Amino acid sequence: MWNKRDEELGRPMAPQQPGSAPLPPVQPPPVASDRYDAAAIGSSIKIVGDVTGDEDLTILGKIEGKIVLPKHSVTIGQSGRVKADIQAKFVSVAGEVHGNLVAAEQIVIRKTATMLGNLTAPRVGLEDGCRFRGSVEMEAPADKARPAGATVDRSSSTSSPSSGSGAGSSAASASPAAVSAPKHEPLARP
Repeated sequence: MWNKRDEELGRPMAPQQPGSAPLPPVQPPPVASDRYDAAAIGSSIKIVGDVTGDEDLTILGKIEGKIVLPKHSVTIGQSGRVKADIQAKFVSVAGEVHGNLVAAEQIVIRKTATMLGNLTAPRVGLEDGCRFRGSVEMEAPADKARPAGATVDRSSSTSSPSSGSGAGSSAASASPAAVSAPKHEPLARP
């Protein structure tokens, strides 16, 4: 009643009926390897060209070109070297970037980062110790939905060119609500 092969597997053999073929062994379901939640570019990889896609991306290698992932996050690790404009939902830089960053939600420049370019996002964070040269434009989603008659003075509150080693970068990491526009004094009438 027991087959030696089935004994090794620890299961009894089903009795065979005359005229029936043996059942094929049960295969485990295939692993879904065609969809990942995140992609990574390793430290030994160099890409020259545009990078687009529908998943989060971690860059540890080198990229020259343009990176467009508008619904996902882009993370540049400490070994990452990027010469590209980046458009994403969230951008985090710990390596080196030469290019403009545009994020729908937030940009974070880590203390180990070297960033040369302009930053545009509703929330921007510059950690103490980072190296940053460029401008920062912080526009909250509510600012985009203002009525056509409303005017906003963006000349001094949302764009501030900066150069240096990031020593004064803690003030730039404030949320858009914490950044206040300069008060304009009414003109004195003679």
